[in-house]
Amino acid sequence: MRSTVFGIAVNAGDADAYAAVKHYYGTTTSTDGKEIALAALGRAQTPALVDDLLAFTFSGAVAVQDRHTSALALAANARGRGPLWAYVKAHWEATVFPALGGNLVVLERFLRVALSKFAARDVQRDIAAFFAAKDTRGFDRGLAVVADTIAAAAAYRERDAALVEEWLGANGYLE
Repeated sequence: MRSTVFGIAVNAGDADAYAAVKHYYGTTTSTDGKEIALAALGRAQTPALVDDLLAFTFSGAVAVQDRHTSALALAANARGRGPLWAYVKAHWEATVFPALGGNLVVLERFLRVALSKFAARDVQRDIAAFFAAKDTRGFDRGLAVVADTIAAAAAYRERDAALVEEWLGANGYLE
């Protein structure tokens, strides 16, 4: 029940709701409570709160093995996905790789969950270009999975977007 309540509160609420869930994260002694809070924080709808969550995730307050929870939640959030990728690119050398690169399994999982919700070929190309000159040994298979997942989602989107839009309009979901 906490997951649903916290998620709705952050998604529909303001900075105070976000702050309350973040405070819960810092005070709970429950391991699943921390994961629930991170997942809910990832439903933030404003750029300032998304930026705050990204900074918080890499601040040391979040355990290394739990950082993918923030990434997963932000990737599932249409307003968090782009800023998450922008953060990874902008902070790769100084923050992301140093924080996660010591355990390549954790790094690969983080990148897989952070990047595989995109459905656009331009983002797929951007990811490939970003990592092209980097040593990706140890997480290259995860990047290949990301590329394949994005390509499949982009193909689906290109093929069926008009049909989905037509159905939504016919059933009163579009104004």
